[in-house]
Amino acid sequence: MATAIPRLFARAPQCCGHDMHRRPTRSNENGNVNRPHYRCRRCRDMVFDDWEGIREGNPLCFCEEVSRGQVESGYAFVFRCARNECEFKEELVDED
Repeated sequence: MATAIPRLFARAPQCCGHDMHRRPTRSNENGNVNRPHYRCRRCRDMVFDDWEGIREGNPLCFCEEVSRGQVESGYAFVFRCARNECEFKEELVDED
């Protein structure tokens, strides 16, 4: 039996004045196949509905909530608002 993935949202988040639509990711291009996410049917914005990349110690976003760490564009590790409610983005800088 498959283990249920803990949800980040208790109910659908809003975007463009409407509830976002929840479904699993279909593509495995970035290793996210079957990850649950919400997508706006109007602007196509999306947010994952899981706890992947959300860790104690991540910086707080502008909403004063913990951020989600993720790889973007295949190489840059960034922190973003986990709930996609603000424009927070902080790139992890290698201090070599």
